Amino acid sequence: MEKFGNLKDTFNKLILESVIKKDNNGKKLFSKFLKKLKESRNLSDQFLLYKNLQTKKFDNLDEAKEYVKENISLLKELNETELKYGNIYFKKILGNKQIVTENDSFYDSVEYLVKTKKSPSNIEKINEYINTISNSMLIKEEKEEPIFQKVDLPLTVVTDLALNKFNARFSNLNESEKTILKTLLNGNNDEKMDVYKNLKKECVDSVNKKLNETTDLELKEKLLQVKDKILSMEFDTDNIKENIVKLYDLNQSLK
Repeated sequence: MEKFGNLKDTFNKLILESVIKKDNNGKKLFSKFLKKLKESRNLSDQFLLYKNLQTKKFDNLDEAKEYVKENISLLKELNETELKYGNIYFKKILGNKQIVTENDSFYDSVEYLVKTKKSPSNIEKINEYINTISNSMLIKEEKEEPIFQKVDLPLTVVTDLALNKFNARFSNLNESEKTILKTLLNGNNDEKMDVYKNLKKECVDSVNKKLNETTDLELKEKLLQVKDKILSMEFDTDNIKENIVKLYDLNQSLK
């Protein structure tokens, strides 16, 4: 039988593709998925507990382990029969759509912990799976990758701008990118402020558009968090180049 996690991921992929392609059939299938979750306390709790295990982040491994154990304990308390028939229903309405399996090993770990009764013979394996899930929850320190000069520009300019994505596209810039690059290199603070404000407005408009288009509650929550972060950004002359690039990249990803 298909694992709930893989089915959930399939519906998430389905709604994203449906929004992009404006496919009403995909949106209707996702609505059926949401309706079924709302009708069943067991299914909705399962959905939220899986979300906890995949999105919660910790600085401390011991805290992560305790959190994993608590969520697994709650999953064990759910009605197994109702969850089983929920999966059958979800698979049925998906029909012949390909099931997403990119997180299959993660869901294997979760299902093993939920379905396995602890014993002397399996305690090591149980602890291994708890560690695997817990480690995925740890906040990892981001390290900047070295920037290599890919075009005929002074290395000092590339280093100063720290434009990873621009760096790969200097030879093929569109008019918007040329304006941004020109302003970053030679513009005064007022010109940089104008570029910053325009990008910030475009990002908010792009987020609002996606909020209006999607019915995915989880996606809406993430989009609202992105919107709040954008609105809370303030003009900072010391980091203006980096912030302009961040806003530009975000706006491109939202298109």
